Amino acid sequence: MPKVTAAYFDARRQEILTAARALFADKGFVRTSMSDIAAAAGLSAGAVYRYFPSRSHLVLAMCGEEGGGAAEATGGTEATGATEAAGGDGEPALGGTAAESVETLRRQVDPRAQGLQQARLVTQIWGSAVTDDSLATVATRRHAALRDQLAGLIEQGGADGGGRPAPRDEAEFALAALIGYAALVATDAPVDHDGFARALSRVLG
Repeated sequence: MPKVTAAYFDARRQEILTAARALFADKGFVRTSMSDIAAAAGLSAGAVYRYFPSRSHLVLAMCGEEGGGAAEATGGTEATGATEAAGGDGEPALGGTAAESVETLRRQVDPRAQGLQQARLVTQIWGSAVTDDSLATVATRRHAALRDQLAGLIEQGGADGGGRPAPRDEAEFALAALIGYAALVATDAPVDHDGFARALSRVLG
């Protein structure tokens, strides 16, 4: 019997995660069965269970837990930006100015930039975290890491004065706004995407 390589294992795992993301975004966590995911991935249900014992393990994997996430999902993370704040694959990583970084995160859930699926995943992750302690731990930890990175960029920007909030507070506000924006996108609520981007940039400017 041929030896199963790590590359083969990773490829199958990624196929399952990709299928799960699409189904979770379309049908929701609760209405998606492991059999649905297996069919979409072209695998048997038993094969899927060997990689992920439950839907919860799949969700945690998308957040970078349970053996690591697929490198993606919103710009190399399929779940983040607002997504990373919500629990995206890999460790949060920002660059450039604070305003540029936040705009990069915003675009990951902008439906005009193919961000609708990600927005739906982000919103479900935060909603599920309310009653799932394991998911809440992951989401809040990643949120804190992203907040601290963003606060560092705000501080590097050097803008100060006029009673401006502390960098950590500004970062917290910006990420909370992004999570709310993702929820609006996910529910197809009317949003002035460019107006939101300008307002957020002004806050961090």
